[in-house]
Amino acid sequence: MIQRNISDSLAEAMADTPVVLLNGARQTGKSTHAKWYTENISGGRYLTLDDVTVLAVLALACTV
Repeated sequence: MIQRNISDSLAEAMADTPVVLLNGARQTGKSTHAKWYTENISGGRYLTLDDVTVLAVLALACTV
């Protein structure tokens, strides 16, 4: 895994926030890093809004 400059900021954000959004340019390794980080460091859960089920649940939750 390539060491990313965002790792320290990601760890800090995840320490006190249940949901963290990584936003940036295409093809820069955001998804790859997020998956690796949740599997190897945080023990958290990786979810993507590209999954229509996740998107539908979120959309429903936001309308309540």
